[in-house]
Amino acid sequence: MHQFLILSFLLFGTSLASPLSGNDNEELKQLKEEMNEIKKQVDYVTHAFLTVHRARSFSTGSERLYTTNKQEGNFEKVSATCIQAGGHIPSPKKEGENKALGEVVKRHNKPAFIAKHLAEGYTNWAAGEPNNTDGTKDCAEIDNEGKWHAASCGQDHLVVCEFSFIP
Repeated sequence: MHQFLILSFLLFGTSLASPLSGNDNEELKQLKEEMNEIKKQVDYVTHAFLTVHRARSFSTGSERLYTTNKQEGNFEKVSATCIQAGGHIPSPKKEGENKALGEVVKRHNKPAFIAKHLAEGYTNWAAGEPNNTDGTKDCAEIDNEGKWHAASCGQDHLVVCEFSFIP
């Protein structure tokens, strides 16, 4: 799309640098009409996307989308799967985000990894957590109740990825 717009502007600039014939004027007019139609379509898609995003955010309380492919894996596999899909390991920074992530986990009745380095401010650690007294729990997980626990990175957990469409 960007390439089309750049090409359009280059053609437009080239046409301004040389005298226009009747045929050139017609082509320029057609190009302008096509660009206006593309702008309308982009505006429509943007509006539709934002409407769906706002509705989903309203119902979940989260600006972020948490979803699963129903597979399981250790932390490394889950992270690679999420990155390949264009997301990342969940990192809830607000209560609404944690609730939305917790709903995915609860629906599948399996814990999921959460980012090791969570944002300052919001936490939802279970009583006595994080607990790594045996030195084997370098990761964190969220349980069916939305509580966080220290976890072994080698355990298999539900693959849940976080996607942010609005920065």
